[in-house]
Amino acid sequence: MAVTCRDIMELETCKRLRLLGGAGGLDNVVTWPFIKNMDTITEWIHGGELVFVIGAKEDISEQGLLTLMEEAVKNKIAGVVMLIGEDYIKNIPRSVIRYANDNAIPLFKIPFLMKLIDITREISKFIMEDQIKNKEHGRFKAESLLELILQNESKEEVLSYCFQKIQPLEEADRVTGSEYVKTLKCFLDCGNDLLHAAQKMYIHRNTMINRMKKINLLLNENVNEVEVRNEYCNVFKVLEYYDTFACGQKGAVS
Repeated sequence: MAVTCRDIMELETCKRLRLLGGAGGLDNVVTWPFIKNMDTITEWIHGGELVFVIGAKEDISEQGLLTLMEEAVKNKIAGVVMLIGEDYIKNIPRSVIRYANDNAIPLFKIPFLMKLIDITREISKFIMEDQIKNKEHGRFKAESLLELILQNESKEEVLSYCFQKIQPLEEADRVTGSEYVKTLKCFLDCGNDLLHAAQKMYIHRNTMINRMKKINLLLNENVNEVEVRNEYCNVFKVLEYYDTFACGQKGAVS
């Protein structure tokens, strides 16, 4: 059983989602949440994402929003959520809502003040739990990247797993401008040596310590533990091998 837009509406953090149009697509399968912060989404998504539009760095004119909806349909996006407030998107034009209805792509609005990190985290967790249940009803549950590879899973399945592992950091970087993904990779490359990693990142040791504390909180794991460290090392190796980064970015791991 896959997660749909209709299911997302029932999550606690999504209770304030309001459907404006595109009800015919509420059963669209959601593969992952994606926060849009550029004019185009085509280069960065795979299809099936639930796209959140902040409006801070994009064209949010009527034509700009219509172009986004056209991209969403072209790339088979599950749905679009627009953050409404006084700062950026104040209202959604009727033409955009009409387009959503005509093309059966769910269009939601949500108050701008809602914390996106909490919403995307709950959606991601819900999707991952659903995937685990599906695997448990079939083959044995894969608890690591190595198990996925030993099961001869497809490239798409392996990359999806890797994206999910670093997604909390990637989302935090996207929203706050932090460098948690880069910091974690540098820390691992330096053999968990805080001082060496801080020097390579050109930051103070205390800054590095604080970042790693935040990274552990976001991942809900301790990357100083051997098994956890090895897992994330393998995740980055796979992403580098395929020259792929979270949300479809190419060549971003360095």
